[in-house]
Amino acid sequence: MSVKNGSAEIFELDGARARLRPSDIDPKNFVAVGLYLEAVRAQQNLSIATVSDRTHIKASYIEAIEQMAVDALPSKPFAIGFVKVYAEALGLDPAPVVERFKDEAGYSAARKEAEPTAAPAVAAAPRSAEPVRLSLLAVFAILGFMVWCAYLVTHPDPDRVTTPLKLDGVPLSEGPVEARAVTAPKVSPKDAAPLVEPTFEPAAPPPPLPVVAEAVILERIEPVYPPACEASAAAAETVEVAFTITPAGEVVSERILRSTNPCFDRAALNAIKRWRFSPRTIDGEPRPAFEQQASFRFDRPSQG
Repeated sequence: MSVKNGSAEIFELDGARARLRPSDIDPKNFVAVGLYLEAVRAQQNLSIATVSDRTHIKASYIEAIEQMAVDALPSKPFAIGFVKVYAEALGLDPAPVVERFKDEAGYSAARKEAEPTAAPAVAAAPRSAEPVRLSLLAVFAILGFMVWCAYLVTHPDPDRVTTPLKLDGVPLSEGPVEARAVTAPKVSPKDAAPLVEPTFEPAAPPPPLPVVAEAVILERIEPVYPPACEASAAAAETVEVAFTITPAGEVVSERILRSTNPCFDRAALNAIKRWRFSPRTIDGEPRPAFEQQASFRFDRPSQG
């Protein structure tokens, strides 16, 4: 976008943040707890170096916490301790900040593997003092029982062989058996059980989808071309900004995504901070809109 020099006065970012009251900084409006801590620090006009001096935490660790760069932080106990001290230095309740940091950093998802339970010791059977000894009489008795069982198997009772089997008290004849047709009893239609047709209940309709209305810009402030950047700037410079829209339609957590010339970053942040929106709604209820983006183009003013 092309903006003539002097079309609007330069709006300082520090003044825009100063108008943001502490009660307006709602942690729910920030996609990450690190961005929330950064916003609170900026609202209190504290630099990373000042916080590092107060907490004795390296400035690189504070930047890693604000950017949720977990790989750049030390081990888990130290990282959690740094977040707790940082939150206390900003005058915040450290407990919810630490819990949210642990969830977003993946620390709370780690679960200890269950230790294998030792198998209960099986009590050893008491060993008898002396081995069991079979008497000679017992051996003969067992052998005699086995011989008697073998005799019964090989010499069945003659009465059991010659006596015909009986079914329902009627003896079977020893001659050929005549085949007889067995007819099934007739069942009258009155006695027949009625057929029951299965019933199917209609499936419940799916719940209605929520009605989502995205945020719409109401007031757009164009950035001012910084005169101090003109000497070292190209004919056109571009700055891309990411930000969050609160349920009240205000811009918070603004940051630079990409920039062709860092000299223009402050002018872009000053402009986006003054934008106003109709908030994003779900079923009519205002909700925050995270990771919104805007692009600014700075064209060198023509020499008149």
